[in-house]
Amino acid sequence: MKEKATLSIRIIYWFTNIILGLLMLVFIASIVFNLLLFTDVIGDDVQLHTRLPVKVDFLETGNLHLMNQDIKVELVDATTQIHFFNTPSFITRKVGVMLMVVVLFTIFLTWTFQRFMKNVKNGEIFTVSNISLLKRLAYGIAGLWLFTIIYMQLSYHFMAKYLEFENVRITSEVQYYSGVLFIAIFLWMLAHIFITGAKLKQENDLTI
Repeated sequence: MKEKATLSIRIIYWFTNIILGLLMLVFIASIVFNLLLFTDVIGDDVQLHTRLPVKVDFLETGNLHLMNQDIKVELVDATTQIHFFNTPSFITRKVGVMLMVVVLFTIFLTWTFQRFMKNVKNGEIFTVSNISLLKRLAYGIAGLWLFTIIYMQLSYHFMAKYLEFENVRITSEVQYYSGVLFIAIFLWMLAHIFITGAKLKQENDLTI
């Protein structure tokens, strides 16, 4: 008789299903948004907010009053968002396409994880199917990381480096999100641990 999955596994599985459904709605919305952009229904009056791909230094000094002392301070090495007033269509179209690609990537990763959790919920852990799903998840996250890095580099060289502010200095330090790559490597290593577990299970079944 197959054992019932633990409550935590079932919660994760159904929570993943909900996230997958919400992502599908976001993807449909991104398609509609791009259609409106490329058919010129939306003009050059879009108020676009997006994360700046590089770090900035604020050329502004301040004062910290602490323990009866005045300490001179400066804001440096920060990340921020940028707001485009009446964004030109050639910018919004590129951002719209990038948004759709990222959402599609995220849907693929969530769907892969959902299938993995479904197998775990059904008691199928050390199986070829689960190992393949883990590897696919690791490669997908690594691909998303690489896509993000390329997008950040292009954004810097074709946009960020030309920004000019009075009290802000744009640095050339692009964010690399190394934590995302670490997750991909961890899942890849976990897949190989599962391979060892599957071999041990097979040997145990043969012994019995």
